[in-house]
Amino acid sequence: MTARVTELVVPAPLAPGDHVALVAPSGPFDRAAFERGVTLLRDRGYVCRYDDRIFGRDGYLAGDDARRAGELLAALADPRVKAIVAARGGFGATRLLPRVSPEAVRAAGKLLVGFSDITALHALWARAGVASLHGSMVAKVGGLDEALQQRWLRALEGDVALALDGLATVVPG
Repeated sequence: MTARVTELVVPAPLAPGDHVALVAPSGPFDRAAFERGVTLLRDRGYVCRYDDRIFGRDGYLAGDDARRAGELLAALADPRVKAIVAARGGFGATRLLPRVSPEAVRAAGKLLVGFSDITALHALWARAGVASLHGSMVAKVGGLDEALQQRWLRALEGDVALALDGLATVVPG
């Protein structure tokens, strides 16, 4: 992107009934853990969209670069999808960066959710001037305790206030 982004695009919070694309831009993941995360989203009323090729493996990656990039580009292009949530981090997202333009990310204006290796995609979103959420991924969230699951869901829905109860000063100054 040659022009400097001056205004941040903040994707709309999710609401039950919204479509969420689940993608695997990095490493392969445990299918049972993924299904637990999908169940959590579906129970909240979200429509989870993913292709069975998401379960592919190519060495330490969740499929080859073309498959993973194609999946991400399809999620960006699908007008029904309101958010893109990574299945897992690991390694490999940086290999997709040359295939996904900041212009495509900005035009889509969709929320991206993930951490670890997905940070490379967060940097792309930032370059495009689109806010993203550094948070748990689908194959992880299903294994969290209920309070953390609910906090994650509320963050997707725009409630990102942090509760900082129980803090104490260790060293004043």
